[in-house]
Amino acid sequence: MPHAGVPRAAPYPPLTDSVKSQTSDLAASAAHGSARRSRTLFTIACALATFVVFIALGAWQARLELNARRSDVAHDVISSIESMVDRVSSEHGRLVRLAGMPCDVARIELETSETFIPYIRSAALVKDGVIYCSSSFGPNTVHLSTYLGEFRRDGPSYRLVPGTVAHPGRATLLVFFPSTTPDPLGAGVLFYIDGVYLSDVLRDDSHLGMDRIVLRNGRAALTLDGMTSNVDAEPPTLSSSRYPIDVVVDAAPSLTRSVYRRQLVIFGPIGLAFAALLAWLMANSLAPRRLLLRAVRTGLARGEFEVRYQPVIDLANGACIGIEALVRWAHPRWGDVGPAAFIGIVENDPLIVPMTHSLVERALDDLHTHRVPPHLHLAINLSPRHLQNRQGVNELTRLLRTHARGRGVIAEVTERQLFDDRRAALASFEQLRAIGVRFALDDFGTDRNTLSPLQAFHFDFLKIDQGFVAELEYGRTDLVRGIVALARQIGLTVIAEGIESTRQHERLLELGVEFGQGYLHGYPMTAARLARWLVAEPRGDGGDGGDGLDTSSPTDERTVQPDSAASGEASATSTSTSTSTTSIPSDAARRRAHDA
Repeated sequence: MPHAGVPRAAPYPPLTDSVKSQTSDLAASAAHGSARRSRTLFTIACALATFVVFIALGAWQARLELNARRSDVAHDVISSIESMVDRVSSEHGRLVRLAGMPCDVARIELETSETFIPYIRSAALVKDGVIYCSSSFGPNTVHLSTYLGEFRRDGPSYRLVPGTVAHPGRATLLVFFPSTTPDPLGAGVLFYIDGVYLSDVLRDDSHLGMDRIVLRNGRAALTLDGMTSNVDAEPPTLSSSRYPIDVVVDAAPSLTRSVYRRQLVIFGPIGLAFAALLAWLMANSLAPRRLLLRAVRTGLARGEFEVRYQPVIDLANGACIGIEALVRWAHPRWGDVGPAAFIGIVENDPLIVPMTHSLVERALDDLHTHRVPPHLHLAINLSPRHLQNRQGVNELTRLLRTHARGRGVIAEVTERQLFDDRRAALASFEQLRAIGVRFALDDFGTDRNTLSPLQAFHFDFLKIDQGFVAELEYGRTDLVRGIVALARQIGLTVIAEGIESTRQHERLLELGVEFGQGYLHGYPMTAARLARWLVAEPRGDGGDGGDGLDTSSPTDERTVQPDSAASGEASATSTSTSTSTTSIPSDAARRRAHDA
C-alpha cells in the first residue's frame, strides 16, 4: 500500500504531457525557423534595395553630368551663332538705305560689304518683295518669298535654307532687314550668312565628346555634315533668347559609357558599404535576442509579467511546506508565455536585474495581500549576472528588508554559467546571508562542472533537475541515489522538481528525498487561488482529503507553463520563488546532522 503522503495521480498522464511538450517544441522550432528565414530575406532585400538606390544615384549623377556637358556645348554653339548674327545686324543700317536705288548705283557699295562684314557670303537689295540686286551677281529678279516665305515688314526675318539659286546645296542662314522708310514698299537688305561658318561651330564643339549637334530654325536643321533637312520636333537642349534658333546636342556613346562607368565606380562601393552596414545593423536589431529583449522591456513597462505559485510538498506526509512562484508573460499577442521561452536570454542581459526586482516585489506583495502564512519561506531565483552586480544586490537587499515582512527568503541559483567573477558572487552571498537569506543550487546535475559550485559556495539546499526525476518512471534510480548520497555527505537538504506521477513520488521517498514539487501535487496558480488552496488543503493530505492538486482548473494553470515538460518547476525562470515551512532544517540543525 502506498505511503499515506502519496497523493492521487494528476488527471494528465505524463506521456500525454510529454507528447504535448514535444509537439509544442516542434511547432516552436518550425515557427522560429520560418521567422529566421523571413528576417534573413527581409535583411537581404533591404541591403539589396540600399545598393540599388546608390546605383540609381550614380546613374542619376551620370545623367546630370551628361546634361551639364550637353548644356555647355549648346550654350557655346548658341553664343557663337548669336555673335555672328549680331555682327551682321550691326552693319545692316548702312546698307538698308540702298534699298530702292538702281542696282548700277548701289552695286559698288554692296560688293564692298562682302569684305568688311564678316561671315556673309553675299548681300542683296530688295524692292517690292523682289531681290533685284546682288553683290555677287549684280541685277537679279528672285522673289524674296522664294526663300523666306511669309516675311516680316516690321522687323528682321531669319530663315535657314539648304541652298540658294546661286549656290544650291550650300546651307545658308538668311537674315532680312526691312527698310525703315515707307517708300519704297517691301524694300530692305538680305544677308547670306555662309553655312560653312555655322558647320565649323558645330564641328568644333563635337570634339568635346558630343556625337550629334543640330542647329535648328523652325523645321529646318543643320547637322554636322553641313546639310540641312526637315526634322521632327524634339525638345531643344538650349534655345536662343534673341533669335529663332535652338540647338539639340547628344553625347557620344563613348562619352556616355565613360561618365556612367566613373559614377558607378564611385557610387558602387559606397552603396556596397552602406548595404553591408544596413545588413549588419538589421541583423543585430532584428536578431531574435535583441527583438526578445526589446519585447521584454516593453512588457515590463506595460506590466505584462505576472507571477504564478506552485506548492512544494513534504513527500513523507503530503503537507504543503512551501510555495514556488513561476513568472508568466501575459503577452497581448502571443498569450501566456512560459519562462523557458525568454529567461535564458534575459538572464544574460543587464535587464535581468530590474526584471528580478519587479517580480520579487510583486511576489512578496501578493503573499502579503492574500495572507499566505508568513512561516512559508519565499525563494527567489537569482542569475549569476545579478549576483555579480553590486548595485543590483544592494537594491535587492533593500527590497527584501522593506517588503519581506518577516518572511524568510531562499535564493535559488542555477549552476549553468555560474559566476565568472566568483569574488563578487561570494561577497553577494555573504551580504544576502547576513539578512537571513539562504541559498539553493538549482537544476543540479545538468552542468558538466556540477561539483565546482558546491566546493566554492556555501549552499543550503540542492534541487534535483526534473530530467533525473523523469528517469525514475522507468526504474533508473542510480543518478538520483548518487545525488542524494552526495547531498547528505555535505549536509544539504534535497528538493526534487517535476514530479508527475505516483511512481516517481514513491521512488523519491525510497531514495530518501524529503521534499518535492510538480504537477502531481499542484499546478502553478495565482496568489488568490493559492490562498484558497491552502485553506482547502491545509496539509495536502493524501487520504480522502485530496492530493494537493489545483483540481478546480488544472488545464488553465498548465497552459501558463507550456515550456516546462509537464513539471511546473520555477527554476527555469529568473524570478521563480519557493517557500518552505520551518520543517526545512535550519543551518544549525543541518550542521549538527552533518557532524553526527
